[in-house]
Amino acid sequence: MIRRAKPLLGTIVAIAADGAPVALDEAFAAVERIHARMSAQRTDSDISHINCEAHRNPVPVDAWTFEVLQQALRVSEATAGAFDVVMPGTGARYTDILLEHGTVRLRRPAQLDVSGIAKGFAVDVAVDILQQRGASAGSVNAGGDLRFFGAGDSPVRIRMPGRPGQSFALPPLRHRAYATSSGEFGTTLYDPCTGSRATLDWSVTIAAATCRVADALTKAVGLLGPIPALLKRFDAVAFAVDADGRLHAATG
Repeated sequence: MIRRAKPLLGTIVAIAADGAPVALDEAFAAVERIHARMSAQRTDSDISHINCEAHRNPVPVDAWTFEVLQQALRVSEATAGAFDVVMPGTGARYTDILLEHGTVRLRRPAQLDVSGIAKGFAVDVAVDILQQRGASAGSVNAGGDLRFFGAGDSPVRIRMPGRPGQSFALPPLRHRAYATSSGEFGTTLYDPCTGSRATLDWSVTIAAATCRVADALTKAVGLLGPIPALLKRFDAVAFAVDADGRLHAATG
């Protein structure tokens, strides 16, 4: 098993796989591409170009950026906008994002930030590349977003809010992808309906088939709670650790 780690996506991305070193090189290169194309802080990224130009003209974007926005809109529609990559303050919502033939257009000026789903997407892409290059087992961990493949999963543990030295082991699941949001990781919840924001003072972990879905759902469940129909739609399981250290679980 080869293990490597690099600072990317605003965190440390750690990859472990039983494949050739070149497989890990390609997986990290893919994460770097996602970081470059989808960072709202980089002036040369697709997201920055969308924020500056898409309300005037369609903006061509990388295929992966387009895919992330497609997935983001699916989750936004399923959560009635509780998850929204459009930042509050401009009056725009996810319904103002128009996707067509690899381009993005905005009905009105808006500021997009896809960090709430792009990190999970990067984990999924890295896993796909490792498997395509012959790795049969391993994991990709991007600071709160984790996905296993192959045999030999390690127990997944989530830290208790405000008690970094204590953690819970989650029960064994068939799901291989996990994402966690909590105030400990600096997660801020934005309510698109009211425009209010608050620091998440408890921990939300979602287990799903992919990290991109798990990543986005942590924010929606943080706002809405573990709605069974929503979890069932995405075949997901929700776990929460409250400020008193109690573990709660919900399924669809």
